[in-house]
Parts: sequence; structure tokens; C-alpha cells
Amino acid sequence: MTLTGRDVLLPTIIALFVLTPVLTLALKFVTSRYAQEDVEARFLERLKYIPSQTEILSEPTLARWLADKRNDKAISVYVVPVLFPLDILFLLCLGVFLGLASGALADRLGFLSSIPAWIWWILPAAYMASDLAEDTVIAAIFKSFIPLTTGWFRLLSTLTAIKIATISAAIGQVAILGALNALLFFFPAGKAI
Repeated sequence: MTLTGRDVLLPTIIALFVLTPVLTLALKFVTSRYAQEDVEARFLERLKYIPSQTEILSEPTLARWLADKRNDKAISVYVVPVLFPLDILFLLCLGVFLGLASGALADRLGFLSSIPAWIWWILPAAYMASDLAEDTVIAAIFKSFIPLTTGWFRLLSTLTAIKIATISAAIGQVAILGALNALLFFFPAGKAI
């Protein structure tokens, strides 16, 4: 007996579906363990402000946060293990899950059969690329490999916006394909209602 792609696909999708929230919990555990509200909030990746400060997130507020010696441990923890390896593992699991799920759901819809499978990977791949680039820029700034300048801060903000837009669109893609599959399951094509 030989395994086909379909024999491996469903267990892989299920494993990634389970592993993604497990990694989310691991990230929450690691960030809460260090009891630093800024790291716990992962402010650069999600928020428009630094929780320990009252001003909006900007190049000067980030520079002030980075220069504060009380944040040295938080900076170190944010890079390792939060960004590398945990967030990298998370973005891979979520992105691959979304790509595989989109492809599998689209494959079940006959009217989408003429669309190449790689199309369903565009949004998940864009999410993974932008999140990886964002993590890399954050780490490089935090470890002083690149200076925090207006240009680098603008790039970081742009990468974060792209990441949020592409992950939202990729999740929406899976939801729409899943809803279409559900509709065709409950209301099969060709049968009178």
C-alpha cells in the first residue's frame, strides 16, 4: 500500500491546527513568566503604544524604551526565545496550515478546479514572509545590528501592517472556502431544494 498526498494531507492539517494554539500558549507562558508587561503584550508586533509608557508608539518612544537599562532583560527575552524560535515556529505552523487548508478546501470545490493550487498559497506565504521580515528587523534593532532610524521604524511599521493584513486575508480565504464547502455539503449542487 502506498500513501498518497491526500492520505498525508488531512493528518498534517490537523497536526498544524493543534500545534498552532499550543505554540500560542507557549508564547503566552514564556512572555508572562518574565513579568514584563511590554514583552507580554509584544507591543511592536501588535500595539500602537508601549504599555509601560503613556505615549503612542513612535521612533522616539521606542528609542527611549530601548535605552532604558531596566528593559535590558525584556529586550533579550523578546528576541530569544519569543521571536526566535517561538514566533518563527508559530508563523510557520499557522502559515502552512492556512496554505494547506486553503488548497484542500479549494480542491473539494469542482468549480475552482481550473485555478492552480499555488494561488491558494499567495496569502499564507505573504503572511509568513512579512512576519519573518518583521521579526528579523525587530531583532536587528533590539540587538543593535541596525540603528533605530526613521526609515527602519517606518519599515517595521509597514511590515507589521502587511503582516496583519495578509494574515487577516488568509484566514478569510480559509473561512470563505470552508463556508462554500459547508454550503455544498448541506445543499449539494444539482439537487432541487
